Amino acid sequence: MQLASFRVQMYKCILDSGKVKVAPLTVLVGKNESGKTTMLKALHKFNPYSPEPYNIDREWPRAHRKERSKDQIACTAEFLLTDEEIETLRQLTSQEIIFKTIEVTKDYAGRFEVLFPEGIGPDKLHPNDIDQILMKLPVVPGSVPQSFQELARLCIDEANRLAREGRFTDLEALGKESVDKFGAVRSPQFQNPQEENPVQNPEYVNEQNFISQFTNKLGEAITSFKTGDSIRKKAHDFIIGQLPTFIYMDEYRAFQGTSMLDQLLERVGRKAQTPEDDTILTILNLSGLNLEELVRQGQEDDREQRRYNLDDGAATLTRQIEDNWGQLKYEVKLDADGQQFFTFVKGVDDRALIRLEERSRGFQWFFSFDLLLMHETKGALKGCVILLDEPGLHLHPEGQRDLLKRLEDYAKGNTLIYTSHLPFMIDLQAPERIRILTETKNGIVVTEDLSMPQPEGKLTLQAALGISGRMSFLLSERNLVVEGVDDYWLITALSNLMKRSGVEGLPEDLMLTAAGGASEVTYIATLITGQELDVVALYDSDRAGDDAKEKFVKRWLFKYKHPRASAISLGPAIGFQEGRRCSIEDLFEESFYLKFVEEVYKAQLNFAGITTIELPEGEQLCKRVDNFMEQKKIMFNKGSVAKRILSHLNELSSLKELPENTRTRAISLITAISKAVEEGGVTVSDK
Repeated sequence: MQLASFRVQMYKCILDSGKVKVAPLTVLVGKNESGKTTMLKALHKFNPYSPEPYNIDREWPRAHRKERSKDQIACTAEFLLTDEEIETLRQLTSQEIIFKTIEVTKDYAGRFEVLFPEGIGPDKLHPNDIDQILMKLPVVPGSVPQSFQELARLCIDEANRLAREGRFTDLEALGKESVDKFGAVRSPQFQNPQEENPVQNPEYVNEQNFISQFTNKLGEAITSFKTGDSIRKKAHDFIIGQLPTFIYMDEYRAFQGTSMLDQLLERVGRKAQTPEDDTILTILNLSGLNLEELVRQGQEDDREQRRYNLDDGAATLTRQIEDNWGQLKYEVKLDADGQQFFTFVKGVDDRALIRLEERSRGFQWFFSFDLLLMHETKGALKGCVILLDEPGLHLHPEGQRDLLKRLEDYAKGNTLIYTSHLPFMIDLQAPERIRILTETKNGIVVTEDLSMPQPEGKLTLQAALGISGRMSFLLSERNLVVEGVDDYWLITALSNLMKRSGVEGLPEDLMLTAAGGASEVTYIATLITGQELDVVALYDSDRAGDDAKEKFVKRWLFKYKHPRASAISLGPAIGFQEGRRCSIEDLFEESFYLKFVEEVYKAQLNFAGITTIELPEGEQLCKRVDNFMEQKKIMFNKGSVAKRILSHLNELSSLKELPENTRTRAISLITAISKAVEEGGVTVSDK
């Protein structure tokens, strides 16, 4: 069972968050004091590892006292069911299960309610349970008259019918009525009633035994029907039993790896241990080691057993980390000298074991975070909902980037939701993960729409964008985002050349922004879309460009139906057939481009004895040049060639001075961009 969405209602500053869709890794973005922690706390109390009930006195929203009710739902969670869970529900209900998700609510009184679709899990006993109970009714005796047998069968059939219809009141009445009915057909009590010592009739005895058994067993059955679990209750209890555990963490302290064990034991006995003591206790707990035993063994002359225990504990901890985190591997060594305890750790790329306190602060933080998460989840690292409040807050930006990558590993097999107002903790390449907290007159709401956040929320995303773009840039009402600075230079120069030739170029108010590759075109265009500005995203026609463009179109343009955003593939825009790979250099004819390559690399080519560049077959011109240069042991930089072409284009006075094919492609590209800017919502390669 996996969390698919949740909704928080009437909890502190949140009156109704709205339905918040959840990805395996989800980030709640907002400024400080925006309600991020409140959201996680409300969700955590849905099904925490240790009981933590909702508190209506402290957590009910202020100024809404008249509405207070323990019946109020505090959190609704929607879960995606596994195939195995769907099959179990089918068996429990004897119904075909066509839904794949189920909603569960929890109110302030702590009561769960499973919201089954209409008709699923009726509030009555399962037919199999009814059959099991009715099997206890007595069998019709064969040694009684036919009339009694027929009546007995009728009573048993009627009991079965009423039970299966859930008519238990009528079933109770049947028990009383049956005594009178049986009395009307019973055999005489004695065979010869006139004799002084009459013999009791065996048929009467058999009939009496059956009547007594029937009424008693029917009474027991009625009690079982009333106290037995209905189909709905069994299905409800099954779903509640499958709920994942919710883990909340908001403190990320660095672990101490060294301590005096006897002094630690003394502080534990006084319940006066420090936070540093707790970190040592966590290491011992995860290693399966006992503090009292280690202290005692440290006082003995022969400490061989303690040496073995420490080695085994270190191996146990190392194995747990490897099993839980996959490639996030550590090697741990535990040691002790007298009562002094040491923790040595090395990472996957390290050569030597080093004391934990002597590692870099970043290494200490990550190792501590891993162990703390393992400790808090009690080792239950699969199928959990992990809630992290502002992780990485005290890490430097590079460490925050590393943590963001690491969270993806934590989310494997779990659902992980974290809050952040840090730009380095937001991955705009995965916009489906981002949820924005926005304050409205009706309290805090959560949205996936980047156009809704308040300025503070947008500022966080803008900061993330600025970092990812690797370049400073400005935004205009109308924007063009291209893959790199080479594209920026050449498109700008060609547009200016067209204007000098009396041909319409790019709009004067169009702001060009150079990204750091195809994926960053999507980053930047995504944010511009969220700012409700016009944007055209231009992608190379290659694998990276196609993938990035598809993400932008499917996850953003189709999702938000933005009328003023569009995505263009370079190939169709310059007149190439669909599917042909090309980049900005393919605007130019091969001979034209190679002339500038030879100018830039004249010395290197002469040294290698090359008089003519003969390119291998292929599609993308710059890649073919790069392959040729690589074979000749010459380092190729296409940016240097682009600069030389830029200087040449700036010196031209007319388009007619360009080769015909280059001129045609340039006009086609500038026209396609201008059309997309004016019309919006156009994907040229899809035409």
